Amino acid sequence: MTQFGYRTLGFGSGESPGVPYNIDILVVGGGGSGGSGDDGGGGGAAGLVYKTTHEITSKNTYNVVIGAGAASTVYPTRLGTTGVDTTWTGTPTETVLTAKGGGGAGAGSEGGSDGGCGGGDGYGVYNGGGGGHGSEIQTSQSGDSGTYGFGNDGGDGATHWPGPGWIYCPGGGGGAGGVGASVSGAAAGAGGAGKDLSTDFGSEGDSGWFASGGGGGDISAGPPGAAGPGGGTAGAVNSSSAQANTGGASGGGGSPNHGYAGAGGSGVICLKVLTADYSGVTTGSPNTRVDGDYTIVEFTGTGSYKG
Repeated sequence: MTQFGYRTLGFGSGESPGVPYNIDILVVGGGGSGGSGDDGGGGGAAGLVYKTTHEITSKNTYNVVIGAGAASTVYPTRLGTTGVDTTWTGTPTETVLTAKGGGGAGAGSEGGSDGGCGGGDGYGVYNGGGGGHGSEIQTSQSGDSGTYGFGNDGGDGATHWPGPGWIYCPGGGGGAGGVGASVSGAAAGAGGAGKDLSTDFGSEGDSGWFASGGGGGDISAGPPGAAGPGGGTAGAVNSSSAQANTGGASGGGGSPNHGYAGAGGSGVICLKVLTADYSGVTTGSPNTRVDGDYTIVEFTGTGSYKG
């Protein structure tokens, strides 16, 4: 008897592997908030990760979590709070990028908190400084988060007696592009500069700038601290909230009457992808635009991108 055997045809055991390609990527955490009361320090901006030629793989999914900015600081709470981290997470074998939330500001004799950028110092007591500025922790993160990370320390505050009374001067919060200013004379410290990424992302953030520090709060004998481009705000009696999706920090509140500090700016993730490589498969409804040969993708909330 003739028997007819069966043969398995080799069409492969699954989907073909993905193809690697490069993108430019920006990851920004949530900004910190300024201190409140009489002359609070400026909040620290978020840490920022910016990497060109970052390799991803088609068919892999990358998850986006956007960090919130720190809440407004309202007296009798005096110390600013730290913003929330933003993360870009691929498959377990691929790089995770984390941008740290910005440090909260100090107030009075208490110093600023550490964060992606450090919070500004309080004004101190008895002809001296406050508790010290907050330090940046972004560049000490592991892997690409530190190697391609940007962050700076906050500035120091001081109390002076030039007569006829005390002058209370808080420090500015650090920014991704520069340190927060320490006090010089009868003026609060300015917030640290933001990072200029307008070449890649000129329509995102604050006209392409991200993560500037908040200025020190208003003082009766001199000006409050200024803030530069990047979403951060100047110090004031009642400071404004930082711009959303920039990682900027709010300025400190000031005197009189226990001024408050606004909220820190939320984070963002931006991708610059060759349109020929762009899959168009996303969740979370990111903003997209075409720029020459590239597609710019801006995530302002939780979502994902499939390579």
